[in-house]
Amino acid sequence: MKAAQLLKYQPDFKFHVNDIEVPTIKDDEVLIRVKCAAVNPLETLIGTGAVKLISPYHLPTTLGNELSGEIVQVGQSVSNFKVGDTVYSRLSINKIGAFAEYVVTNENTIAHLPANNDLKSGAELRWH
Repeated sequence: MKAAQLLKYQPDFKFHVNDIEVPTIKDDEVLIRVKCAAVNPLETLIGTGAVKLISPYHLPTTLGNELSGEIVQVGQSVSNFKVGDTVYSRLSINKIGAFAEYVVTNENTIAHLPANNDLKSGAELRWH
């Protein structure tokens, strides 16, 4: 899968689109096919290294904190979501990765997408 990753901290950091493995889930996690991801000021704080003392990331790391998408796999102990559910999330600070085709997260970091919203309300990620 393709993922926008940070290779090193620097004032004028850049994303690099890399091919990486689709992540695997644990029993309490879900695999989400990302449809939309938001860019916010936290990406700048991470990319420049401003938060590395609080939340160090092992580089390279896939950036992105906010997303909407569709669940494609659920762990055995996940009880509130099923394959095909549309969800949105503000990922945990210690497990980011929304700038990718797929992301894994714990079920307690996601919510069902409200019926009056759609997956394309934000800037859609397109991997061409």
